[in-house]
Amino acid sequence: MMLFAVHISDGVLTWPWLWGGFALAGILLAVSAWRLREDEIPRIALLTAAFFVSSLIHVRVGPTSIHLLLTGLVGVLLGTRAALAVFVGLLLQVILIQHGGYFTLGVNTCVMTAPALLACALFQLLHRLPWIKEPTARAFLVGAGALIWFLSGVYSITLVCNTALTALDEAAFQLAKERLLDPWLLGAAVVIAGIAIAIERRLENTPEFPLGFLIGELSVLLTAGLNCVVLIAGGETHWPTAPLLLVIAHLPFAVVEGVILGFVVGFLATVKPEMLGITRKTYLDIPDLTPAPAAPPSEAIMVKDTSFMNQAERDR
Repeated sequence: MMLFAVHISDGVLTWPWLWGGFALAGILLAVSAWRLREDEIPRIALLTAAFFVSSLIHVRVGPTSIHLLLTGLVGVLLGTRAALAVFVGLLLQVILIQHGGYFTLGVNTCVMTAPALLACALFQLLHRLPWIKEPTARAFLVGAGALIWFLSGVYSITLVCNTALTALDEAAFQLAKERLLDPWLLGAAVVIAGIAIAIERRLENTPEFPLGFLIGELSVLLTAGLNCVVLIAGGETHWPTAPLLLVIAHLPFAVVEGVILGFVVGFLATVKPEMLGITRKTYLDIPDLTPAPAAPPSEAIMVKDTSFMNQAERDR
């Protein structure tokens, strides 16, 4: 049993947190299931299956295990229905592979659903901007994702290296903030952002790729960070080092999920933009290739045809 995985196991959190998790998860599920249409069920089932399968491949890192989360993908494609897919996926993981726990099902649902909903809101907000597909905006999104990724790693590593085994102190937080303002580290972050922008331009991806990359990466970092906060604040045993290591361990997966969501969003925006809640004309500027209806025959042609028919009758 993994005590400090993204899906928290039983026996780790105190009872107030467990009851609060079930209460909040119930609210999320009620809102998610409100006025659910029959035609939405296949998409929810598909994303639930993807969410479940992604958890089958684990990478063991010390006391924890890491795997793809796909919270960003679930949020962007399902929107407010994301809680249904997350809850069913987590329940299947507990029943079939004993990953997570029954008593922590509510907390785990909240931890995974909140970043998914934020990913949906961010995508719906940004994709409506007319300049989002311009080269400058694409470079900004990729560079912002690289900066956030690097600085998140610096902040987490600094906390791990300056934290006692039993508690976090104010000095560790202050030192971590100071490290974020270090000129050398900021310079390194800018260099990494420049490298990421250059790589993205060489790949010549679709205009939607940078937006998906940023949202996919942020969803992983938010999920791991929220899970870390829950473990530190509501854990029966105060051992902050392992939750912080959890965030660091998921940094590579944040990049992987950003790339995955970037390709998925780019593909769907080209072939099925309705799944993303966008239209071809306003977002991709794809011309309307629907053939125009045939024009009705003119009156002159009709008169000519009638005259021809009358002449034929006279000849007979």
